[in-house]
Amino acid sequence: MKRFQIVAVIALLALGLGLGSRAWPQKAPAGTGDRERERRSFAINLVRAIQKAQLDFKSKHAIYANWDSLYGNGYFTSTGTKWASPEFPTVGQALYGNGPEVVPGWRLRLNVSHSGSAYDLLLEDVNDPKCGYAVVADERGTVRHSKSVECPIQ
Repeated sequence: MKRFQIVAVIALLALGLGLGSRAWPQKAPAGTGDRERERRSFAINLVRAIQKAQLDFKSKHAIYANWDSLYGNGYFTSTGTKWASPEFPTVGQALYGNGPEVVPGWRLRLNVSHSGSAYDLLLEDVNDPKCGYAVVADERGTVRHSKSVECPIQ
């Protein structure tokens, strides 16, 4: 009986050590979900930065600006923008351009009304042709995200 208890204890210890090493905290590689969350967070924060820049532009010029005006007046440059949230510095340090793909991987459609009193914008993920993830906003300040109806929003 004593021998059986010793063997059982040794077996449990071996099993415990084997499982314990697997439970030890390890840094897991970033999964697709994490990368997607980071990309979407970037897009949402970029749209918020555009909204802040629009408010400043309107306070100085009495109208909202199209992307060419924001870019041409230095609101967004090839070295970044000051309109980004300090909590999300990658938006502030991004390399902006004046083409439709304002940062690599993101296409902007910024429409300003004829009178300049309203705008709407759509920031599309060019790397998501299946679902067409996009961030949508306008002069009212609400930021929305969307996908094609075939893909669930998560």
